[in-house]
Amino acid sequence: MPVTTLLVVLVFILVVGLIVGIVFLALRRSPEKIIERADAKEKSLLENATPGEAKIIEMGDSLTTNGSTDVGLQLEVTPQFGESYNAFTVWSIEPVHLPEIQAGKSFTVKIVEVQSKKSSSKKFKSIFPDMAWAKLYGWGTEYTQESMKTLI
Repeated sequence: MPVTTLLVVLVFILVVGLIVGIVFLALRRSPEKIIERADAKEKSLLENATPGEAKIIEMGDSLTTNGSTDVGLQLEVTPQFGESYNAFTVWSIEPVHLPEIQAGKSFTVKIVEVQSKKSSSKKFKSIFPDMAWAKLYGWGTEYTQESMKTLI
């Protein structure tokens, strides 16, 4: 077989392989798969969560999307064992339960220590609401007083 024919066949095989690889990655990253993996990770995080209570100190702005309302909150968090501390978070609330989210109200929560995306040596605490009608928005996101200024 001549060298040029061999090169054409080799290039064709590489191009087809590249296309198949891209299609495979695209299917693997479908929105359903991403949500499924995120739900599985959240479930495994909550298995080792610390129970606690959170009192709403201040509420920020809210935004309604996809059938729920995202609300920025400043909380006073009291773990089952340990000292109270302030935390910032965003919860997605079913609209019918929005009247229950008020400054001064307390809720049971699950506290999870999460690895920071910015630093491999830093961890932060995510405060998950322990109510069926509320979810933590962006559980992999570290909310700080600075990042919350636009929400609270």
